Amino acid sequence: MQEAPNVQWDLREEPSPSGITRLFVAFLVVCCIWAVVIIIKVLWNTRSWPSTRRGKLIALSQALQAADANQVSTLAAKIPEASPEAGLRGLTAIKSIAFHELPAGILDRAELRFAYALSALRATATNLQYLATFLLIVTGAWTTYGLAKICIGFSVSKTVGSSVFYGAMSDIFGPICLSIVVLSILYILRWRILSLLARRERLWLQITGYLQLLVIPPH
Repeated sequence: MQEAPNVQWDLREEPSPSGITRLFVAFLVVCCIWAVVIIIKVLWNTRSWPSTRRGKLIALSQALQAADANQVSTLAAKIPEASPEAGLRGLTAIKSIAFHELPAGILDRAELRFAYALSALRATATNLQYLATFLLIVTGAWTTYGLAKICIGFSVSKTVGSSVFYGAMSDIFGPICLSIVVLSILYILRWRILSLLARRERLWLQITGYLQLLVIPPH
């Protein structure tokens, strides 16, 4: 009885998952484009915001702490209208009235405007987290599929050349490295937005805290 010939397996002869690979890479490109759009959008929406480190807001906080009415009025008038803290522009009236004589509800309206302005950035950070999580799931699914194809190839042949094996693995890990880079970009962008929100909210709490102490009528 003639011995059956040994079946040789070559990954290059197997049906290539090039369609799935192209779809996966296209998804990564879409994620990169979306990240660029987010960067442009964030920069555009915050272009007129005073700096939280060296801008007028820190000086306004210091003026409120010192209860310097003239300085508070001057700095409040310089807050850009597009800034989330624009509700504090009503403090310009401090020049002619006392702190406790400010119109009722001025602080509540300012806080509402501030929260609304920051809500868009907070939603963007949440969407970035969702996209990064989805990309991680897609990357895991694609990796599992690629490894499964290699295992199927092993099942039809006992002898597989090392060069063929390593070539197949490089086809898998190449897009994975690209996916990790994209994930890093998404997480760095989310971290940057959350950092901006945290600094903004911390300074806002400081300003409103000093203001609440000043608007309490003297006994």
